[in-house]
Amino acid sequence: MPTDVKQWEPADITIHIQGRGVVLKEKSLIAVESLSGKVVAVGTEAEALKDRSPGEIRVMSPLRQGIIADYPEAEYMFAELLRRALGKKPLLKPFIAVRVPKGITIVEKKALEDAMFQSGARNVLLFEMPMEQYLREMAEKYPDVSRKYKITIEITKEEPERYVKEALLQVLSYAGQEGIPADRVLELLEDARRER
Repeated sequence: MPTDVKQWEPADITIHIQGRGVVLKEKSLIAVESLSGKVVAVGTEAEALKDRSPGEIRVMSPLRQGIIADYPEAEYMFAELLRRALGKKPLLKPFIAVRVPKGITIVEKKALEDAMFQSGARNVLLFEMPMEQYLREMAEKYPDVSRKYKITIEITKEEPERYVKEALLQVLSYAGQEGIPADRVLELLEDARRER
């Protein structure tokens, strides 16, 4: 399968700070200089560079379906988004709660936790429920824990069908590399649907 992150759809990153509410909402994108590999923009700024200087700057998502696909670039992206969210006087090693996609593996959870620690977190708590539900339930059931985890990050996909389209494009690309025509891929998809 192709692994070109440029084809991957970005996730939506939302950062909530206790007492302030949602302070940041951006796409999981970074812009990188093709020659040097230097990151030149993150989030909305990277999205703005998407159609400019295509040979000189690559805009990509270090996440794939909400899961880390490129560790160094994901770490850089989270550190920059946290810096923006916290402003000039960041909290010293904050406790961070992160919503992750359902069904994420232990290895994928560990990669995300490590990226958060490298981005400046003192402790990381992962959860799968929607952020609003998590904030409400934690405040009601575990107020001491809720007070500790002042920063909550939600990694979501507001349009899940884009994930499906992304996966299908990867299948078509792989099939093309193997000499399998798109019509045959559709037949195989129909066969798979009948076998479910």
